[in-house]
Amino acid sequence: MFDAVRRDTVADLGDLVGGKIAPGAFFAENYITEGMKTLLTESFRRLEGKSEQGVFKLTQAMGGDKTHNLLALGLLAQRPEHRADVMSGFYTSDKKLGKVRVVAFSGRESDAPYGLWGSIAEQLGKRELFKDYYSPMSAPGQSAWINLLKGEPLVIMLDELPPYFVNAKAKSIGNSDLSVVTATALANLMVALTKDELRNVVLVITDLTVSWQAGHQQIVSALQDLQRESGRVAMDLEPVRMNTDEFYQILRKRLFESLPSKEDIAEIAQGYAQSVRDARQMDVTNASPEQFAQSVAESYPFHPSIRDLYARFKENPGFQQTRGLIRLMRIVASLLWKGDGAGKHYLLSAHDVDLNDRETLSEVAQINPTLESAIAHDIASNGKSVAEVMDTNLANGDTGDVARLLLVASLANVPGATRGLSIPEIIAYLCAPGRDISRLKNEVLSRFMTAAWYLHTTGDGKLFFRNTQNLVARLKTTADAYLRDQSVKELKAQLQEMFRADTGWSYQQLLVLPAIDEINPTQDKVTLVIFEPHAQGLHPDLKAFHEQLTFRNRVGFLTGQRNFDALLNSAKEFKAIHQIIAELSAEGTPDQDPQLVQARDLQDRIRAQFLSATRETFTTLYFPVADRLMSADFPMEFRNNHYHGEEQITKTLTAKAKYTDDIASDVFRQKAESKLFTQKSMLWTEIKRRAASNTGWQWHRADALDKLKDDCLRKDIWRES
Repeated sequence: MFDAVRRDTVADLGDLVGGKIAPGAFFAENYITEGMKTLLTESFRRLEGKSEQGVFKLTQAMGGDKTHNLLALGLLAQRPEHRADVMSGFYTSDKKLGKVRVVAFSGRESDAPYGLWGSIAEQLGKRELFKDYYSPMSAPGQSAWINLLKGEPLVIMLDELPPYFVNAKAKSIGNSDLSVVTATALANLMVALTKDELRNVVLVITDLTVSWQAGHQQIVSALQDLQRESGRVAMDLEPVRMNTDEFYQILRKRLFESLPSKEDIAEIAQGYAQSVRDARQMDVTNASPEQFAQSVAESYPFHPSIRDLYARFKENPGFQQTRGLIRLMRIVASLLWKGDGAGKHYLLSAHDVDLNDRETLSEVAQINPTLESAIAHDIASNGKSVAEVMDTNLANGDTGDVARLLLVASLANVPGATRGLSIPEIIAYLCAPGRDISRLKNEVLSRFMTAAWYLHTTGDGKLFFRNTQNLVARLKTTADAYLRDQSVKELKAQLQEMFRADTGWSYQQLLVLPAIDEINPTQDKVTLVIFEPHAQGLHPDLKAFHEQLTFRNRVGFLTGQRNFDALLNSAKEFKAIHQIIAELSAEGTPDQDPQLVQARDLQDRIRAQFLSATRETFTTLYFPVADRLMSADFPMEFRNNHYHGEEQITKTLTAKAKYTDDIASDVFRQKAESKLFTQKSMLWTEIKRRAASNTGWQWHRADALDKLKDDCLRKDIWRES
């Protein structure tokens, strides 16, 4: 029976020292592995004076049950009444050994004021004994350690030291730093433990270098030196052997209150064996029915594939080996227990992960965060993914099971890891009582392989998911995924760049594809509006809008008559290729990688296509003259796929005499006097207002009128009153 209420509790050494762990509850939910048996046996032999081995090193990656082993030893050292029950069958502790002192230090306690040795001395009530090593911080020698630790039996536990060394590196001590001094102190401690005075002292230290690949070289060097010292005196222990049945024993202990009888389990195993046997007869798998039945009996209630698939990703950076798997399996079991699948599953399988469940998806993302797109498109997206749509069409759940199984087989992200499954392996793992195996290969797998975007094939024919697509397919799918609004946004960005007002001579403000109510010309700036093409050329609403304007001489329109969709599609592809190149670069693809070279070549071709589509779309420039809007053909001219729109707008307006750069001659002054001066004496603000509203007035640099005024006043041509 699955325990749906139980939750993972992550205790640490601080909880042990603080007496916050209930031994009964702790041992009730923790399986005693062979590694833990060895640690307990050898540690108590040492505490009882029966062994010369005093230093033990737990070697396993993150979440590999190291801390649980420390806690188990610490609890039994502190609480003699639990020793007989817990160690029954593998060691009988000497009843003369009473409560044992336990001191512990976690590398997460980076703010220990007196260093690691000060923390140990303080827990023993002997802080003053080490007072000479606090200021300045200096490493206690072998004799100092002996004087501190000798006497009653003692267990010292040191966990997660690498983070402590990182912090210690920042604390200078003379010509060195605290990380080097700490390494020296610990090396001296290990040597001291080989002496007869400390024959009843146990030191347990967790692996110093596993999963520690980053950091200052001096820190790495200090840890490696300490690792070598521990290698000389320590016994290495692996808390959990993941390639044995301990894997399943731990999961059973943590997730289930009780299991069915052996007879019921054997019956289930034979049901799976029969399904495998049927598949062999169809020649779609080569798995052995008898061996499969034995594996099911050993792994129940878990599918035997879980251990093999887990072994592929257990070394992933940041993945907590035991704790992470327990957490994931608890979520999966809980959803099956309370969902529609309650009572319908014979085994808890890899393909039972519900990727539409937020908590499950979060756990999978922590194992390998790179497959988010593959999951969303191909595997699970609340009924919209490739697998889910196929399951709806085929009226079964086989495609989803295939997809989820392949995902779990693809989670490894370390160099040299095994990824993917062959078709015979897929079918063997999906064989189950009641499943129609005959449809898997030719109907389900063949369709899914041609529909999934992120499914790839290894050189030996195994199927696996990865976070990349074929480049041409990737371009198409990336572009097709953009909504119209996204395409318009990309087009706006490109047109904004192509026509930005660098000089601000012929226009000072640019609006790209705005709504009409967003156009608001001002008196002192000419606005160029790039507007969506219309069958009549200039959109009728724009004509009506212009007629109602006060500053009718402060706006021009670039538009055309061609269908807009072709340009939007081109903008989609332009955006897509930029995104693909950015993703390839973010993935660390070398500059000369063929895929990246091909992508850049494709980028140049798509840019040329985009520019061509832009030229064919925006073909007419409208600008105010007299009492109307005049049109002019606007031929875009590209130089090496580069375009400067402002320059060509200015060129077109100059050719049509709407723009002039002659702003310093008498001709310009005379034109101003004839077109802008309606009275002999006028306010300068009114003259500028006339320039903004009189459509017969030419466009020019924005500061031209002010310069003309200053020049005329200086020459006494105009007078200021």
